[in-house]
Amino acid sequence: MDELGTSSVGDKAALRAQIRTERRLRTPADRQAAGIAIASNAVAGLPLPGHLGGVTVACYLSLETEPGTGPLIEDLLTRGASVLVPRVAGQHLDWLQVAAHQPVSRGPFGILEPAGTPVGRGSAPLAACTALFLPGLAIDNRGYRLGQGGGYYDRTLADVAAHDRGGPLRVAIIFEGEILPRVPTDDHDCRVDLALTEVGIHHFPGTP
Repeated sequence: MDELGTSSVGDKAALRAQIRTERRLRTPADRQAAGIAIASNAVAGLPLPGHLGGVTVACYLSLETEPGTGPLIEDLLTRGASVLVPRVAGQHLDWLQVAAHQPVSRGPFGILEPAGTPVGRGSAPLAACTALFLPGLAIDNRGYRLGQGGGYYDRTLADVAAHDRGGPLRVAIIFEGEILPRVPTDDHDCRVDLALTEVGIHHFPGTP
């Protein structure tokens, strides 16, 4: 599948299954090391100030098989950022501000979620963010992201301005080997600006 807007459900399902299998084969030590490296690369390479007081970013609490976001969130909080993380609410995402060492529990799909009162729902809280750290299974060389298949982030991002139009920087967090020449895409799929991996940062500027 090479052309935008012509994917099939089967195309995406097969690629998701392949990547999920590969992720399950990674050892806990490998995932832990990747999470630490990702946080370090974020500090060194992302266009964010060293001190993040007054800056709001959105991130997520990673699944066990995903590149770990714990070190990244810890670093963002230490540098003064306000960090929003999602909680699944029906077909939408609620956003909550997370604090260091805050208790979390497993919600729908096994996703870790903090307790507390949401600051907002859907895309509304993200408009004030400087950066959005997004989960994904793969990113292609045009910056298109293959998600888990629930559509939550595509629905949310559809109402958030792109970075080149004044919106937040969109950063996908994946393993280095998950940057592919092409991923299956549909018209509703959203691009990201950067991919943050355990090796470094990949830029996807301009129009695909």
